[in-house]
Amino acid sequence: MLTIELDTSAFEAGLGQLHTEMAARTKAAAEVTAAAIVREAQGRVARRTGALASGIHYEASRDGTGYVVLAIRAGRPNVGFWLEFGTRYMTKRPFMYASAALEQPGHERRMGEAVQTAIDVTGFGG
Repeated sequence: MLTIELDTSAFEAGLGQLHTEMAARTKAAAEVTAAAIVREAQGRVARRTGALASGIHYEASRDGTGYVVLAIRAGRPNVGFWLEFGTRYMTKRPFMYASAALEQPGHERRMGEAVQTAIDVTGFGG
Protein backbone atom coordinates (compact mmCIF):
# COMPACT_ATOMS: atom_id res chain seq x y z
CA MET A 1 0.00 0.00 0.00
CA LEU A 2 1.28 3.43 -0.96
CA THR A 3 0.39 6.44 1.17
CA ILE A 4 1.00 9.98 0.00
CA GLU A 5 0.49 12.99 2.20
CA LEU A 6 0.34 16.45 0.71
CA ASP A 7 0.17 19.78 2.44
CA THR A 8 -2.50 21.67 0.49
CA SER A 9 -2.69 24.67 2.80
CA ALA A 10 -0.69 26.92 0.43
CA PHE A 11 -2.90 25.90 -2.48
CA GLU A 12 -6.07 26.56 -0.49
CA ALA A 13 -4.75 29.93 0.68
CA GLY A 14 -3.93 30.84 -2.92
CA LEU A 15 -7.42 29.93 -4.05
CA GLY A 16 -8.89 32.07 -1.29
CA GLN A 17 -6.70 35.00 -2.30
CA LEU A 18 -7.66 34.52 -5.97
CA HIS A 19 -11.34 34.45 -5.05
CA THR A 20 -11.08 37.65 -3.01
CA GLU A 21 -9.09 39.47 -5.68
CA MET A 22 -11.37 38.32 -8.50
CA ALA A 23 -14.55 39.24 -6.61
CA ALA A 24 -13.31 42.77 -5.94
CA ARG A 25 -12.11 43.35 -9.51
CA THR A 26 -15.19 41.92 -11.24
CA LYS A 27 -17.49 43.92 -8.95
CA ALA A 28 -15.63 47.11 -9.87
CA ALA A 29 -15.96 46.23 -13.58
CA ALA A 30 -19.67 45.55 -13.10
CA GLU A 31 -20.12 48.99 -11.53
CA VAL A 32 -18.56 50.63 -14.59
CA THR A 33 -21.00 48.69 -16.78
CA ALA A 34 -24.00 49.58 -14.61
CA ALA A 35 -23.13 53.28 -14.75
CA ALA A 36 -22.76 53.10 -18.54
CA ILE A 37 -26.14 51.38 -18.91
CA VAL A 38 -27.75 54.05 -16.73
CA ARG A 39 -26.30 56.86 -18.87
CA GLU A 40 -27.38 55.18 -22.11
CA ALA A 41 -30.87 54.33 -20.84
CA GLN A 42 -31.41 57.87 -19.57
CA GLY A 43 -30.58 59.12 -23.05
CA ARG A 44 -32.89 56.62 -24.76
CA VAL A 45 -35.99 56.71 -22.57
CA ALA A 46 -39.05 58.44 -23.97
CA ARG A 47 -39.59 61.73 -22.11
CA ARG A 48 -42.62 63.73 -21.33
CA THR A 49 -41.74 64.97 -17.86
CA GLY A 50 -38.29 63.47 -17.29
CA ALA A 51 -39.46 61.73 -14.11
CA LEU A 52 -38.59 58.24 -15.35
CA ALA A 53 -35.19 59.29 -16.73
CA SER A 54 -34.27 60.70 -13.33
CA GLY A 55 -35.41 57.43 -11.72
CA ILE A 56 -33.03 55.27 -13.76
CA HIS A 57 -30.24 54.28 -11.42
CA TYR A 58 -28.13 51.36 -10.28
CA GLU A 59 -27.69 49.84 -6.85
CA ALA A 60 -25.85 46.92 -5.32
CA SER A 61 -27.44 43.53 -5.88
CA ARG A 62 -29.00 41.78 -2.91
CA ASP A 63 -26.19 39.23 -2.75
CA GLY A 64 -23.57 42.00 -2.95
CA THR A 65 -21.70 40.51 -5.90
CA GLY A 66 -22.71 43.04 -8.53
CA TYR A 67 -25.18 45.76 -9.47
CA VAL A 68 -28.76 46.02 -10.71
CA VAL A 69 -30.00 48.79 -13.02
CA LEU A 70 -33.54 49.94 -12.21
CA ALA A 71 -36.01 52.30 -13.85
CA ILE A 72 -38.48 53.49 -11.25
CA ARG A 73 -40.73 56.50 -11.44
CA ALA A 74 -42.08 57.72 -8.12
CA GLY A 75 -45.82 57.26 -7.86
CA ARG A 76 -45.97 55.05 -10.98
CA PRO A 77 -43.43 52.24 -10.58
CA ASN A 78 -44.61 50.27 -13.65
CA VAL A 79 -44.03 53.00 -16.24
CA GLY A 80 -40.56 51.71 -17.13
CA PHE A 81 -41.94 48.23 -17.74
CA TRP A 82 -44.81 49.60 -19.83
CA LEU A 83 -42.44 51.63 -21.99
CA GLU A 84 -39.99 48.76 -22.42
CA PHE A 85 -42.55 46.12 -23.40
CA GLY A 86 -45.64 48.11 -24.38
CA THR A 87 -49.25 47.51 -23.43
CA ARG A 88 -52.32 46.67 -25.40
CA TYR A 89 -52.90 50.41 -25.71
CA MET A 90 -49.33 51.49 -26.46
CA THR A 91 -46.51 50.17 -28.63
CA LYS A 92 -43.26 49.39 -26.91
CA ARG A 93 -40.52 52.01 -26.69
CA PRO A 94 -37.53 49.99 -25.53
CA PHE A 95 -34.73 51.78 -23.72
CA MET A 96 -33.30 49.46 -21.04
CA TYR A 97 -32.54 46.24 -22.94
CA ALA A 98 -31.19 48.20 -25.91
CA SER A 99 -28.84 50.04 -23.57
CA ALA A 100 -27.69 46.78 -21.99
CA ALA A 101 -27.13 45.18 -25.41
CA LEU A 102 -24.97 48.11 -26.50
CA GLU A 103 -22.85 47.78 -23.37
CA GLN A 104 -22.42 43.98 -23.57
CA PRO A 105 -19.16 43.88 -25.59
CA GLY A 106 -17.51 46.42 -23.30
CA HIS A 107 -18.71 44.55 -20.24
CA GLU A 108 -17.32 41.25 -21.51
CA ARG A 109 -13.97 42.91 -22.21
CA ARG A 110 -13.84 44.54 -18.76
CA MET A 111 -14.75 41.29 -17.00
CA GLY A 112 -12.10 39.37 -18.93
CA GLU A 113 -9.50 41.96 -18.02
CA ALA A 114 -10.59 41.88 -14.36
CA VAL A 115 -10.28 38.10 -14.20
CA GLN A 116 -6.90 38.11 -15.94
CA THR A 117 -5.59 40.87 -13.68
CA ALA A 118 -6.71 38.92 -10.59
CA ILE A 119 -4.89 35.85 -11.89
CA ASP A 120 -1.75 37.88 -12.64
CA VAL A 121 -1.77 39.66 -9.27
CA THR A 122 -2.16 36.46 -7.27
CA GLY A 123 0.25 34.49 -9.44
CA PHE A 124 -2.26 31.69 -9.69
CA GLY A 125 -2.16 31.47 -13.48
CA GLY A 126 0.82 29.20 -13.65
